Amino acid sequence: MDSIFAKRVQNAPRSFTRKILDVIDAKDIISFAGGLPDESLFPHELIKKEMNHSLDTMPRSIYQYSQAQGAIQLRSELAKTYTNSTEKEILITTGSQQGLDILCKAFIDEGDTIVVEAPSYLAALNLFALYNANIQEVPLTCNGIDTIQLEILFKTKKPKFFYAIPTFQNPTGWSWKKECKVEVARLAKKYNVIIVEDSPYNALKYEESIELGFEELLPKLSVTLGTFSKTLVPDFRIGWMRADEKFLKVFQNMKENTDLQSPKFFQYIVAKIMKDGNLSLHVKSLIEAYRVKRNAMAEALKKEFGKDIEYEIPTGGMFFWIKFDDKVDTMKLFDIAIEHKIAYVPGSVFYKDNKKNSYVRLNFTNATFEDIKIGIKRLNLALKEYNAKHE
Repeated sequence: MDSIFAKRVQNAPRSFTRKILDVIDAKDIISFAGGLPDESLFPHELIKKEMNHSLDTMPRSIYQYSQAQGAIQLRSELAKTYTNSTEKEILITTGSQQGLDILCKAFIDEGDTIVVEAPSYLAALNLFALYNANIQEVPLTCNGIDTIQLEILFKTKKPKFFYAIPTFQNPTGWSWKKECKVEVARLAKKYNVIIVEDSPYNALKYEESIELGFEELLPKLSVTLGTFSKTLVPDFRIGWMRADEKFLKVFQNMKENTDLQSPKFFQYIVAKIMKDGNLSLHVKSLIEAYRVKRNAMAEALKKEFGKDIEYEIPTGGMFFWIKFDDKVDTMKLFDIAIEHKIAYVPGSVFYKDNKKNSYVRLNFTNATFEDIKIGIKRLNLALKEYNAKHE
């Protein structure tokens, strides 16, 4: 039976975070695993108000088929996010994950080389493997990527694109320094490599900083992916791609052959929320709430682990990237952690080879203050049991 399926089916690993969902159905397990927003902060009343208004005022043609590029009202609002962009350079996608899939369809033939950060976004790695890409990794630090290694890869491997999350990265929460971005842009231009900048967390900024995007540094040779899943609600499944028109025409063709169009009713709702300034107000409230949760997790980590672990306090986004002692295999530690009723994502799944490492990713946005306090204590107990078994 397996022989009837395409080869790519064999290259489609199930996301580890989905596996975790099977394990943590029990209500007494505290999970820091998923990259989830706090559902108690979803702007239900605002959405309800805009939906009712739209249902009362919009013509029935709102339910009709329309162009694949997306509602011009939303594209126009999104274009204001970028420097010197217009609605012609924006494509609305069904979540930013569809944007990644479109990139694969547009650029990757079997065996083509692409470059990613190490570590990188798990769902992107799985998707690139599905398209049989030759994935090359470049090491990431809290200041940015190794540009010397990157130039070697650009020069010798001639990749189709470099996929990166330079601001509040998933899984690390780190952001590249400005100097790193400028150097990457220089190398991309020199070797004619497309930069794909995934930017789901840019708006969730807890400290004052100016983030430089590749659409400013490299407007003709970069593609930006964005989403409302982290700043509004995930279930609308509204994402977007910003790119030069020569790329966007190809992307639109790929989308048309996939789903014809993304549902536009919610596009109008989001456009109205943006235009009225209500999205900006909502994001400010998210930042205030998430900053306090971030601080609570940092305090709990310090109290329970002291100097026994390494981490940076994230200045934005949703995650802590924790390093235990090198002897700790966090995939094996995971099983003990589940016994202690605490879940996280082992660091190994964020690398293409999934080899053993001592990192874990912890999400702080979807936990209560009590869960953060208790969960970190449970994690420490799990680590102590692991160490006792492996002495």
